[in-house]
This record gives sequence, C-alpha cells and structure tokens, in this order.
Amino acid sequence: MGQAYMATEEAVKVITDWRFQKTVGRRVNELVTVDEREEFKRQQQLLESERQEFLRAKAFEEKRLAREKRIFDMEWQMLEEEWRRLAIEKERIGHTHSGSKESDTSEHIMPGDVSVSIFFSGVKNMRMLRKRYRDLIKIFHPDNISGDTDVIQKINEEYEMLKRRIERNR
Repeated sequence: MGQAYMATEEAVKVITDWRFQKTVGRRVNELVTVDEREEFKRQQQLLESERQEFLRAKAFEEKRLAREKRIFDMEWQMLEEEWRRLAIEKERIGHTHSGSKESDTSEHIMPGDVSVSIFFSGVKNMRMLRKRYRDLIKIFHPDNISGDTDVIQKINEEYEMLKRRIERNR
C-alpha cells in the first residue's frame, strides 16, 4: 500500500503542479489581455481626439471657403455691374461726342496706379454711396485674402470726397 500511496501522492503533486501552471498561465494571459485592452482603449481615445480635431479643422476650412466664395461672388457681381455701366456710358459718350477727339484727362489711369473712382461710378445719392462703400470695404479689407491696404486707403479718400460732394449738392 505504500507504493500505491506514493503513486497517488505523486499523481496529486503532478496534477497540482499542472493546475498551478495552468492558473499562472491563465493569470498571465488575463494580465496581458487587460494590458492589451488598456492599450486598445488608449489608442481608441487618441484616434477619437484626432478625429475630433480633424472635424474641427474641416469645419473651419469649409467656413473659410464659403466666406471666400461669398467675397468672390460679390466681386464678380460688382465687376459685371460696372462693365454694364461702362458699356452704357461708352455708348452714350460715343453718341454725344460723335467722333470728337477730346478726352477727359481727370479719370486717366497711369500704369501701376489704382483708380478707385470706377468703383463708385453710377452713385448718385448718399444711400447708394454708403452701400457701395460697405461692399467695397468687405471685399478689399486688409484682413481678407483679396484685401489691400493701399486700395482701402484710396477707397476711403474717394468715399470722403464723394460724400462731401453729395452733401454740398443737397
């Protein structure tokens, strides 16, 4: 019976060692799995924050592009209106002068010089002047992409001169 008892004790020891190894292996796997889960969650949070930042940047760019398109459309509309007015004035001047060689030098534009008086052509009263001035400021303000400080200064000078002229004529 001593031999059978020893064999049973040895079998219990082998089984106990096997169970211990399996338990340790499972615990290690659980710890690795927990660490992997934590790393996965951290990466998920990182990706989500990057996604949110991308969406904010995208929304900002969409707003900027919409603003630029609105400014471009305003500029285009003003140019179309001015071309129509110029065509009408050219036709009218052509009929009144009918071949006269005289030219008005007060509106002569030198190369490199920016004449803003064309922006205000057709303005006949204060309301029209203010509206045109506001539209031009929106387009040429130095903070805009198409903005220019020199042009804005010339627009301001022309506006003040026309404002005084209209007020005098009242």
